[in-house]
Amino acid sequence: MMLPTREELPKLLTATRISKRILRDLRYVPEEITYPDERDFLAIMNKASTEGVLLYDETVIPFQLSKRTANYAGRTEAIICDICVTWQRGANSAVLTLRRSIERSSSYLVCADLDCSLHVRDMTNVSKLSRTQLREHITISERIERLATRLRAICVE
Repeated sequence: MMLPTREELPKLLTATRISKRILRDLRYVPEEITYPDERDFLAIMNKASTEGVLLYDETVIPFQLSKRTANYAGRTEAIICDICVTWQRGANSAVLTLRRSIERSSSYLVCADLDCSLHVRDMTNVSKLSRTQLREHITISERIERLATRLRAICVE
């Protein structure tokens, strides 16, 4: 994915209906994005990392990201990310709600850092732990293809 420049991002976002509050609060610093050439999608969030926009191909989708809460025993259960199929400890998981329109949205259990592109490429410590937890033995290219398929299903839905 080609990262938009600071000048290109406002043009890209104005073509999509996004609330002015979200646009005002977005924090986009391209220089801080690690491994930009390895990204299949990009999540640009506000300072609190609770809202933002998801950039995938030419699609821009506003979202809300909320950390999962503890259960009755005070623990947050581990999940398998709906986007990248990475096993995540409870504290590293979140609920991603994509707003399609005023009356329609969809939610997914995801990695709280939204670094799914890096997880499928085994570029994070979380991904190495996940492979042992899931006992998954597919190649990195197969995981990248699975990620692309899931992203198309989620973003085009």
